[in-house]
Amino acid sequence: MKDRTLLLERLMTAQTALRRRFLDVASPNLHSEFAEVGGTTVHQMEVVRRLLLGDGMSMREVAEAQGIGLSGATQLIDRLERRGLVTRVRDARDRRVQHVVPTERAKDLATRFKAGMRRASAEVFTALDDDELQTYVDLTERIAAGAHDDAGEQLRRATA
Repeated sequence: MKDRTLLLERLMTAQTALRRRFLDVASPNLHSEFAEVGGTTVHQMEVVRRLLLGDGMSMREVAEAQGIGLSGATQLIDRLERRGLVTRVRDARDRRVQHVVPTERAKDLATRFKAGMRRASAEVFTALDDDELQTYVDLTERIAAGAHDDAGEQLRRATA
């Protein structure tokens, strides 16, 4: 059996290259989509996507999900709010807490973003035949589910 450490190094290198390739393929379409909302970035769109998966998030949850501090999350949400993609709503039980909620404009942009990512996926994964793609998806879902029991279901919902 091959050395696991070497395989993991190869995997990290391949994942970085796959991400770069994916963004290269997706970028031309996505840049035109984002230009109409003030140049929203893929990073910002990731926040919008996470918000759309639930009923919004508190500022603390946004910070934790993005791995940034509260001040960074506030700046990020400020930019999204200026673009009309999110609104802040005070918590009825604790007025100190603000929830960030996606707007209808965000939902529309996310739909177009998702379509662009599907087109990019179709192009990037032409290197795999249908059976190989099935194996890749199954393994990716299995690895993702290792972190959370419901991760596989969340992944299926996010891509539906």
